[in-house]
Amino acid sequence: MTENETPEPSMTIAIPNGLRRLCRPVAFRGVALRLALLSLALLPSACQMDDPNAFAPACPVVEVPGEAADLVAYAGDAHDIAHMTTRVGLTRVTGNCQQGSRGGKGRARSITTNISMGMDVTRGPATKGRSVEIPYFIAVVYDGEIKSKKQFVETVTFPPNVTHMLTHTRIVPIDLPVSHRVTIDGYHIEVGFQLTPDQLAYNRSHLITPSFHPL
Repeated sequence: MTENETPEPSMTIAIPNGLRRLCRPVAFRGVALRLALLSLALLPSACQMDDPNAFAPACPVVEVPGEAADLVAYAGDAHDIAHMTTRVGLTRVTGNCQQGSRGGKGRARSITTNISMGMDVTRGPATKGRSVEIPYFIAVVYDGEIKSKKQFVETVTFPPNVTHMLTHTRIVPIDLPVSHRVTIDGYHIEVGFQLTPDQLAYNRSHLITPSFHPL
């Protein structure tokens, strides 16, 4: 998994705000939000333009663990607004998929999935300076087993006199090996904020149990 940016096109999947309490972190108790990154089937990637019959491949499902969908950081042990440094909520996941490397007879040996996370960031009263660092992770799971997990840090710098921003992480390309035995359907990707034990405990104590109603 590399950290180099890749070009557009990309598409956006929004995480519904109605499932989260805006004044506190997180929304789901024991529920992972599953998102399908749709392939751009009618828009071949640049590396495929020489093949008019090439189509973008299917993308793996993306899961956002409910406990990792929000991050609240405090200065010291007090958990009040005066000591808050940062509050971040994951708002959306953007991404697309394209053919990666090819083997014999032109068969794909990998699928490249490009992912970026949208964030709602608040700079708290206890923040020193105008920049905050937001840790997050991307994990690749195949057949229920975590094959790779990478941690990243996104630095967000606020303009003067601004304490709230909507922003997004850089695009992260992920190469998923495929073969006759290893198919894209067996993969899923998990994304979320990388939390400390205290932050995870705080989220768990402030989760909202979702209620579902028949249609």
